[in-house]
Amino acid sequence: MIEPKYCRDCKWSAPETNSEWTLRCHCPTVNAKDNYALASTALGRGVSCSSERDKKWPAKCGMRGALWEPK
Repeated sequence: MIEPKYCRDCKWSAPETNSEWTLRCHCPTVNAKDNYALASTALGRGVSCSSERDKKWPAKCGMRGALWEPK
């Protein structure tokens, strides 16, 4: 059995400001083509980890956590 790769344990994730349960992904590869992440006024806004993990194909990281790196 493959161990799941949790976003909370990935070096690219960080909690969203004023939220204790929403994580944001700051991986440059994942954010490279996300217009909201690139145009945000908040430094390092990133994409929602749950929306990225919800993608099946094609996805940079996706459900399998392809770009996951340990903290």
